[in-house]
Amino acid sequence: MRLLVLAVLTSASVAHADGTLPDGSTLKWNRLFLHEGNSTDLVQPAKTPDSLWHYFNLAHCVCAQTGAATNTDYKEQTFAYELLLQGAVTPLHRPLEIWVGASCDDTIMRPMNCHKIDSAGIADIGSIATTNGVTPELSVFDLMTPEPMNEGCEQRVLSANEWAIADTDGDGTPDYFLSQSVDTDSLPPPLPTTFTASGAENGIEISWTAATGDVADIAYYQALCATDLGDPGRTDPPAPRYVTPRLLCGAALDAKLAPSDITTATPADGDAGTDGDAGEIALPMGLSQLDPAYICGESADATATSLRLENLKNGVPYTVVLLAIDKFGNSQGTYFTSKLTPQPVTDFWEDLQNHGSKVEGGFCLIAETYGDGNPLTNVLRNFRDHTLADTAFGRWLTDVYYATLGKLGAVVHGHLVLRVVSGILLLPLVVVALLWHALTLPGLLVLVSLFVLRRRIMRSRMAQRAAAVATLLVVLLASTHAHAQSPYWEDQTGLDADHSLADEVGEVKWHAGVRVGPYTPQIDAQNGMTNSAGQGPYKAMFGGYSIMPMLDVDRFLWTGVGQLGFGLSVGYMGKTAHAFVDGSDPNDPNRARSPGDTTSFRLIPIQLTAVYRFSWLDDEYGIPLVPYARAGLGYYVWWSSAPSGSSSVDPMDPNNKARGASAGLVGSIGLQIRAERIDAEAARSMAQSGLQHAGFYGELNLGWVDGFGKATKLDVGDTTWFAGVDFEF
Repeated sequence: MRLLVLAVLTSASVAHADGTLPDGSTLKWNRLFLHEGNSTDLVQPAKTPDSLWHYFNLAHCVCAQTGAATNTDYKEQTFAYELLLQGAVTPLHRPLEIWVGASCDDTIMRPMNCHKIDSAGIADIGSIATTNGVTPELSVFDLMTPEPMNEGCEQRVLSANEWAIADTDGDGTPDYFLSQSVDTDSLPPPLPTTFTASGAENGIEISWTAATGDVADIAYYQALCATDLGDPGRTDPPAPRYVTPRLLCGAALDAKLAPSDITTATPADGDAGTDGDAGEIALPMGLSQLDPAYICGESADATATSLRLENLKNGVPYTVVLLAIDKFGNSQGTYFTSKLTPQPVTDFWEDLQNHGSKVEGGFCLIAETYGDGNPLTNVLRNFRDHTLADTAFGRWLTDVYYATLGKLGAVVHGHLVLRVVSGILLLPLVVVALLWHALTLPGLLVLVSLFVLRRRIMRSRMAQRAAAVATLLVVLLASTHAHAQSPYWEDQTGLDADHSLADEVGEVKWHAGVRVGPYTPQIDAQNGMTNSAGQGPYKAMFGGYSIMPMLDVDRFLWTGVGQLGFGLSVGYMGKTAHAFVDGSDPNDPNRARSPGDTTSFRLIPIQLTAVYRFSWLDDEYGIPLVPYARAGLGYYVWWSSAPSGSSSVDPMDPNNKARGASAGLVGSIGLQIRAERIDAEAARSMAQSGLQHAGFYGELNLGWVDGFGKATKLDVGDTTWFAGVDFEF
């Protein structure tokens, strides 16, 4: 990658070995000054190296040529480096010349690579001491094009140099050379090739083959769009990442844009999403001049091979220009020889609603639990509006609630049992809210502090009695707890009668496993509407199953004839497909799809279960089989995206967005194989690190996750199988 930054205070190239002048003084290039932001006065760069990238590029080089700028107020043609004279005792009155170019300290190369700046205005070296430094202004064009034979700006990467040259001994031959380099770049980055494009919903999808050459120089991609009438493609264009002479100083130069043919991915019905007319087309003025008002999309990913242009109008043909841009703002572009037309599509959520689905979501948990007109609900709303709303922290807590717990209202909506359970679980939160509202936050903190202090006093008084009771319980209950038998890898010879096999390993308290299996949400079974091929909306859009990984973590509260505890399981599943062409036949098994639009469905299942593992066969007899069962509640979060990437919306109800959650019952039966016999050495090492068992497991998993049969909740349960690996510790 070209990392082009200013080389600050580069070492001087000096004829004298110690870098000093004959009188013992020294010259020093000190600070850089620009007319940044078109300021009348010279100012230091606002941001290094960005300010330098945006100043020493092709557009500034062109605008610095004599007569190029048509904007009479343009000031950015020049820059200056401050030159200081340090340590002067007796001023050395010798002429000092300012040059630009490469190898200007070489007598032979100087006439070919360098030229003298006649406007520097420095009388001699000694005069610098009287002014405490000088800032001779130089033309950006002279710096970037120092060769006397060149008449225009070249497209290249150049480490340009400014020189201070003097004949200190007066023999007619320069013997003092001090240089300062500035990295410049007037070369645009390479442009991608082999473009594919198609109209999409309210947008255009473009993809390409990665460019060759100096691809590390690419920093951004931007596209410009114009309608058939020559108007900008959108009313909210992004800011330009590029700079042209016309934009910078009004120089009457249009962009050089090469035509590119595009391969259009064609839907099944033959609608290519273009106007069908390939070949040379006349570019609207806004595109040929790269007017920023026409920018309709961008990507800051330098390695991108695709770009989606958003916020366009369906049914309107657009002419598109694509630019590759580097950090200096240099750009190279192409225009497509076929016009592209956005077309409406039908995504999964829209298709589901078109099939008559009643699924909805988005309710407040508090209102659904206690009732919308309940006095308690009104008190909590007053707490929100008149207590939390008064502080930034309170407003943050409100936002967190609605982003998390508030969404659970959809789960309890219309279910008496769930409302009761939710009311019990929310009771601590409600009590805190009411106390906060009544006592204010400082009063609540004082109350909590008093409670904590009281508990500490009580603990200190009851510590001895608690220890005695705990000891007694251990003695009484120890005989009722089965213990894991000594592992198979242990040498059991030499153990006496007083050394129990159970002493060899610790009691298992935790179980963790990772499993995967095929999963298909039962959305179509709930909807009950299929096409002529027997496909419901989900299968028609996404096809069959998706492999879903899940993580299980179990905590055992009792260990006797097996292990009894509770577990938490979390997973993830996702499917993506091209959306259907709007108006296509839902009964067609080969229904036309839009190549430029994708729709997705995502699912995060969360399960809280009671778990029982019958480990007695292995613990007592060394048979490494552990049957198990788990059952409990499931809460499955889901969402579906439109081609734009945002949540899809019901076409008949804009407030019904494709995101929500469904609750239900889950259960599974399975079998674990403790696999320590496979590798005794590895198993012994695990046991020494705290792992008691490791193995494999498989299970049949059942999920009735449809909001307990409610038609407005999406049925995302399934009956499937999983297999994975697990550990006990």
